[in-house]
Amino acid sequence: MGDVRCGWCGALLPASATGGRRYCRAAHRQAAWRARRRWMEAATAREGMATAGEVLVLEVQAVAQRAHELPSSGRCAGWHSAAVACVPDLAGQLVRAAVRADRQAGASWAQIGAGLGISAEAARSRFGRMRGHTPPAARTG
Repeated sequence: MGDVRCGWCGALLPASATGGRRYCRAAHRQAAWRARRRWMEAATAREGMATAGEVLVLEVQAVAQRAHELPSSGRCAGWHSAAVACVPDLAGQLVRAAVRADRQAGASWAQIGAGLGISAEAARSRFGRMRGHTPPAARTG
């Protein structure tokens, strides 16, 4: 049988700890429980992120399909630019939804900033005040 390690920090547990013990100390057991609870509470934010991602994908697919169509005679100039104009806004909504999901799951601003390639302070100042923002419904047409 292999080594038994703490489920939180990965420290090697003593050989006598094979009786169902999964954490090296009570604080790690409690931290793991809190992390699981935060993850479950962030389900709504993850659903919002999935919705924003689906809207973005649908819009990009629609743009890709329209790229092969001939524009009507009055819409030739700037037609391609107009077709993709909403994509940056939708991508921004996806990023905001992802940040909200990470925060509700317990991620720090430093972790979020590292994921976005910015500092923790920049992430907090950019995304720290978004309360109750919900992604838009899928556009039709």
